[in-house]
Amino acid sequence: MRTVSRAALVACAALCSLALAAASASATRAIRIEPVGEITKVVNEWTITAFGGEVRVRCRLVLRGRLVEVVQKARVLPAGFMGQITFGEASECRSNLGEARVIVLVSQERPVNLRFESFLGALPNNITGILFRKLAFEFQIIEPVIGNCLFRGPVFLLIGFPPVEEAGGRRFTPESFQGANVVPLFEGFVCPESVTLAGRGRVTPPLRALLVD
Repeated sequence: MRTVSRAALVACAALCSLALAAASASATRAIRIEPVGEITKVVNEWTITAFGGEVRVRCRLVLRGRLVEVVQKARVLPAGFMGQITFGEASECRSNLGEARVIVLVSQERPVNLRFESFLGALPNNITGILFRKLAFEFQIIEPVIGNCLFRGPVFLLIGFPPVEEAGGRRFTPESFQGANVVPLFEGFVCPESVTLAGRGRVTPPLRALLVD
């Protein structure tokens, strides 16, 4: 009887240890993004590709918005709200087949929500990037071949946190994104069934990500 009790105690202690370890592992470990406030993304070569590359529209894209200060598990699941884009403008647009115009339909009244997807790198001190998703990103293309088409769909984006530059000692934050199969909301003259977005730019002010226990 004494042996059984001791075994039961050992098993109980082991289970308690496992539960404690699991609780510690699942405890809220947040990622803080600094500095807090408005951020601006500028992409000088924002490319919209249609018909397998037959039509390519390039613009200068400027987006402004805010990220939440702290990324927590409770906020990541299930909604994963990470912030909003409240301003968007595409300028200097040109097509490989003629003139083009792109209108980004985002404003304070029509913000685009951002959802956390994952982080890159390793915790606790090597977070190299955070992957987001722009939900319901909406824009209009006016172009000789495409015609006048309105597109809407999710767009992934990656904000990177590379190491400090050796020369200047300042942190820079390049961003890249790729969004496939953004579909038209209505049919224009020859609206493509989907377009692919690609670009690489910079986010200001320079951001950094820190683990918060």
